[in-house]
Formats: sequence, C-alpha cells, structure tokens
Amino acid sequence: MTGNAQQLQLAALALIVSLITVGSFTYILWKQPESLRLSRDGVPFFTPQVIHPDTGETISVDELVEHFKKEG
Repeated sequence: MTGNAQQLQLAALALIVSLITVGSFTYILWKQPESLRLSRDGVPFFTPQVIHPDTGETISVDELVEHFKKEG
C-alpha cells in the first residue's frame, strides 16, 4: 500500500510541476516582459553595447545595425 501512495504522490507532484511550467510559459508569451521586446530592426531594447572592431570604442547595437543596413 505504501508503494501505491508513493506513486500517487509522485504523480501529483509531477502534475503540479507541469502545470506551473505550462502556466509560466503561457504568461511569458501572453504578457511579454519589457526585456523581451524588440526594436523595429529586431534588436532587443536591453542589449549591451558592443566594441567597434576598428576604433575600440563602444557603440550601440542599433548603430551597428544601421551601418550594415546602409551598406546593403
């Protein structure tokens, strides 16, 4: 009988964890946090700056995207 009770307890725990996981993913997809939003060029808003390979100074990723969009 203890084996059956353990199986039931494990099944209940697995169900609770599964519901929390599905609920979390649903919440993130339904109401995205600001950190997951993108600019019109597809650059996330909270992206750190990058180092310019020629000058060594830091520039924003938006500037980098604009530079390559002008070339192409």
